[in-house]
Amino acid sequence: MKRSSPAPRGPRNSSPSVRGGGRGGIQKRRAAGPVRVDKDGDLVMDPTAAGEKRRSGRGGLEGRVTVRGTGRDRGGSSRGGISGTLKTQQAIIKGMNAKQANVLESRISQPGTQLRIVGLAASKAASNPDGGLESLLAFLERKASGHDTASNRSVKIKKSLRKGDSVIITASPEDITEIQKLNNFTFAGAPLKIEAYESPVPVRGEKKGEGPSPSAQETKEKLKAVLASRYNVELKLLNLSALAQDVGLREMGVFDGTTTTSKIFPALMVVCGGLFKSRQEKRDAIVSVTLADNELADVTDVAALAETFPDLKNLDLSRNKISQLSNFNAWGSKMRNLSTLLLTGNPIEAQLATLKDDIMKRYPFLEVLNGVQVRTPEEVAAALEIAKCPIPLAAPDFRDVGQVGENFIRQFIALYDTNRPGLAATFYDAQSIFSLSCNMNAPTKKIPGNASKIPPWAPYLKLSRNLVRINNLPTQMSRAHRGQQAIQTLWSTLPVTKHPDLETQADKYLIECHPLPGLVDPTGQSARGVDGLIVTMHGEFAEQQADSAEPGIRSFSRSFVLGPGGPGGPPIRVISDMLSLRAYGPLAQPSNNQQTATAVMNPEQQQQEAITMQLVEKTGMTPNYAILCLTETQWDLEKAYIVFSANKANLPPDAFMPSANR
Repeated sequence: MKRSSPAPRGPRNSSPSVRGGGRGGIQKRRAAGPVRVDKDGDLVMDPTAAGEKRRSGRGGLEGRVTVRGTGRDRGGSSRGGISGTLKTQQAIIKGMNAKQANVLESRISQPGTQLRIVGLAASKAASNPDGGLESLLAFLERKASGHDTASNRSVKIKKSLRKGDSVIITASPEDITEIQKLNNFTFAGAPLKIEAYESPVPVRGEKKGEGPSPSAQETKEKLKAVLASRYNVELKLLNLSALAQDVGLREMGVFDGTTTTSKIFPALMVVCGGLFKSRQEKRDAIVSVTLADNELADVTDVAALAETFPDLKNLDLSRNKISQLSNFNAWGSKMRNLSTLLLTGNPIEAQLATLKDDIMKRYPFLEVLNGVQVRTPEEVAAALEIAKCPIPLAAPDFRDVGQVGENFIRQFIALYDTNRPGLAATFYDAQSIFSLSCNMNAPTKKIPGNASKIPPWAPYLKLSRNLVRINNLPTQMSRAHRGQQAIQTLWSTLPVTKHPDLETQADKYLIECHPLPGLVDPTGQSARGVDGLIVTMHGEFAEQQADSAEPGIRSFSRSFVLGPGGPGGPPIRVISDMLSLRAYGPLAQPSNNQQTATAVMNPEQQQQEAITMQLVEKTGMTPNYAILCLTETQWDLEKAYIVFSANKANLPPDAFMPSANR
């Protein structure tokens, strides 16, 4: 038979239909399916041979193989179907033996299909944007393909992975053999070392409690060896500096060239933490840690350090890239026991002069910052006392004017316990307002002395004006009692009390007093108002109980607004009186080393302040300008007013109060 065109090109045993269609030859029965030819290109007439020919273009089996009969009828006979099935099974087995059934070959790395390539980092191609990886892969494929000139087969690397200075490649066993022949070849000026690589395979079916796999145990032992080589027993120092340059870690291939500590550091901390049985053992074994030269822009990559060693005393972060205080946020409120912190060689170093106070607040026991002592041990001890109380307590601020506040408190405490009608007549008038509030959610403490229980709330609850609980407006208004008579009547229904003596038990009180300008003038003479005082008193009192001979103890807070009395009324009147009651709780006293926020005024200062406020009221000047005017006139109020009148037109606008009439 004479063919009109040469046999199809390409490897033997491949179907022309898979290769993209024939260019000549006999083309009978095209409609019945793909043309079947033998290795010489002749038409295949035996249908049972089709099982070996019907492969997908990727070399795998093309699903279920259907074998047609030999008769003219397309259906064929049942005997022919059984025979075809047996032939198909034989074809599958033959294909597997010939390694033609690797359907997932690109996804599963078989043993002996991986190599480790060492030498890329030392080559000139390492300066490429991708580190020279693409150039290396192209070099290996090109050189390995040129070895087998007889078959003219191309070598293909399927996968590659950077691990430190190494490159792990995956290819078919045949291609691996060819690539291994390139060992000691020179690539971009550097010799290549090529060796077989076995990736760790997880043990299938391993259950919890059976321990780690051999590969995991091997990795753990290697990390232990790295930690042991970096631990100084005498200094109790764990040296974790320049981890990316560690020879042991590089041999393990833990760095892929793009990260430094983010992947390996948590594993190191897990291994290190497992070496200790308790937190105390960690404190005793490791006092200092250095993380210098790790290219850290913040502490996110080393956040596990604060979890593993929260009581660390000394920390070295020198020569990293930390630029601001927020870079420490990943540690949160941990690492607060730091005594020494080194930040030399970081961008933040230039800002330490301004950030020192903020750093000391974050680490309250810090003594040395960048080699400079910022706190003495005594100051650290004081900081410890402050740390016990998260809200610092200052001493009471008592700024009285003419001893009005002091005299009022002394009389009020004595009269409220012994003569409430007399108290109401002495300090309250028709416009005075009184209200009380019960706080039943306040924390309680054990009651001292003979008092063994909290007094009942019943006498107060029906009068309580706790705005958190009472939302009804008419009820709120009705429980604000106005006028001397109404207040006196209400007080007569309240339990009898006994306050601690102010002279001998002053520690049971916290009393503050401040000037309060702008109160309504009861005489109506001053549109700008008059000066008054706001007095706040915290303390406790004993309360007589109807069902017990023993008194109960209750804590209270009471706020007064005091002002000058009106015509025919008391000289000093209570404008507002608010009483808040709660279960007993001792007062939080300020520490001994806590200085008073504001010094108590002596009588001369009080007198000068009163004169200043009078001149301010009379002229409309600000207190600062009023003090200047009084200083020039030796604190003579009349002379100061004369000087003001003579120079009023020359004063700048900011010399007057915003609401003053000029």
